[in-house]
Amino acid sequence: MVGLMQGWLRIVIAVALLGHGIAYLPYGFVPGQVVKAWKGNSRLLSSLLDSVRVETAVHVLFVTAGVVMVAVALAIAFAPWTPGWWRPLAVVGSIVGVAGFVVFWDGQRRLLVQEGVIGAVISLTLLGVAIALPKAFG
Repeated sequence: MVGLMQGWLRIVIAVALLGHGIAYLPYGFVPGQVVKAWKGNSRLLSSLLDSVRVETAVHVLFVTAGVVMVAVALAIAFAPWTPGWWRPLAVVGSIVGVAGFVVFWDGQRRLLVQEGVIGAVISLTLLGVAIALPKAFG
């Protein structure tokens, strides 16, 4: 079903996902500099993780999500040569990206966008596409 997403539309989607993957990386490398008001704790996991573990988890999750999303973008862009690769990469990248948001969000509603809610929505959408349309990109 690569024919569904050939040409320019497949490349547009790949470029958008490339940007999504690259956007994860600063959060993984320097989270406190990306969001200066970040408290360094997790609203949802504070009972399980102290601030050192939160920061470590944020680094690992966001860098991993960024690298995997870049791989998703490349797998989609080169779908005729990488048939089926995009889907497992999309599932892993999406889950890791959403997990990164869950760990990173410190409960400040005014900072939801800066702390990654849009990225979480994009990742959840990609996960839905990977589940519902497994042959969308070959």
